[in-house]
Parts: sequence; structure tokens; C-alpha cells
Amino acid sequence: MMTWLVSLLVAFICGVFGLLLGGFIANSCVSWYQISSREGESGFFVIFIAIGGGIAGLILGLICARLIAWNFGPGFGKEFLGAFAAVLFASGFSALMCRVLADIPPRIDGCELILEVEFRFPDTFGLVHPPTSEGDWQFTFASLSGQTRRKYRDGTIQSTAARHENGHWIVPTQVELFTERGTRSVTLSLRDATEVMGFMLPLPARPNAAFEQWSDWMPRQQANGQPWPSDKMSCRFRVQKNLSLGEPDPS
Repeated sequence: MMTWLVSLLVAFICGVFGLLLGGFIANSCVSWYQISSREGESGFFVIFIAIGGGIAGLILGLICARLIAWNFGPGFGKEFLGAFAAVLFASGFSALMCRVLADIPPRIDGCELILEVEFRFPDTFGLVHPPTSEGDWQFTFASLSGQTRRKYRDGTIQSTAARHENGHWIVPTQVELFTERGTRSVTLSLRDATEVMGFMLPLPARPNAAFEQWSDWMPRQQANGQPWPSDKMSCRFRVQKNLSLGEPDPS
């Protein structure tokens, strides 16, 4: 009976730690997953996860304490150390997975970033006005997992800032760089287009200051090694600090 009381005490302490660690992880997830505070949504989320962490810590602590008592003999010290280590490991693994799977925007000097992309239209258009000034055009920035578009965000098309150079219309666009994850892809097309050309951007998960300069026009060549033809769209990109969000985050 006394050995069970010791194990239950260990489980209770682990439950308290699980509650605190669960709340800490949940509070981080509010930022990582951009959980809204509207109508107390983020607060309820933290409370729910914290309670779940407490229950998980209680159960895990009890199981570990009893396993240690059965295999190595009862004793508060060894039961507590073993159970507490298991709770810490489970919490650390959970926090790591939450961080890895979150769409966290990269930063330069503590500032979140805007992705600017210029699209160069084929010289066969021969239009007086930018191609995007008429019709329902859509600019999309996507994060890919393999060949699957896992998450995307529509950006803005700045047709009024378009310019005509060497027979090509060049249309600037921009979008928030909302994630470090995946391969980055951009498209600019009519919303009801049946065929859309996407461009993979050689943009690392955490771009540095060098990427604040314009890239070369891409693609540089076709699959057969020939230069990219002038009758196909191309693009170039850079990142810029999003100063509109206020003071940089020192973290």
C-alpha cells in the first residue's frame, strides 16, 4: 500500500509539471500557429492543452513510477527521477514536433519579410497596357511538400506599377513570406485559366540579407538545355523587411 502511495505522489507531481509544460507549449503554439485571440479562442486553447498535458503527465508519471518500483524496488527518489525524465522527454518531443510543423515566417534583423516577385511577360503580347490590367488575375505564393501544394497565400498584383522594357511587360507583385517550410512556388495567371505555369524559387528556409537583392531572371534555360525563350513568361524575386508590422522582434 505504501509503495502505491509513493507512486501516486510521484504521479501527482508529474501531473503538475505536465500541466505547466503543456501550458508553456500551448502558449508558444498560439504564436507559431497564429491562433486568434478573438472571443478568447487562444486562451481556451492554452487552458485545454494545459489540462491535457496535466492528465498526460499524471498517467505517464504513474506508469513510469510503477514500472520502476516493480523492476528496481520502490523509492520516492528513483521513481520521481525516472517519471520526471519521461515527462520532460515527452514534453520536449511534443514541443519539437509543434515547432517543426508550424508555418513560422522567417526574419532578417528581427523583421518579418515580404516576398516581391516581378513577372516578365512574353514579347508576343504587344499590348498598350499591362496584361494584368484587364481580366481577373491571381498571384499565388505556395509552400510545396514534394509536388503537393500544402499551403498557399494570395498576394497583390501591382498593375499600376508595371513597366514596359525591351518589348516585355514587367508586372510587380508581392506577398507576405509566411513560412519557412517547403519548396516555394509562385504563379501569376487568370483565375479561370486551365493551364498555369508555376515557378520554383531557389529561396532557402531562412533567407539572409543577400536575398534582399533581385535574383536573375528565371528560368535560365529549358529542360533540353536551350536558353529560356522570349515567348514564355519568366520571373525574378527578392525579399524585403516588412516594416509595416512595427518594431522588429528581438527573438
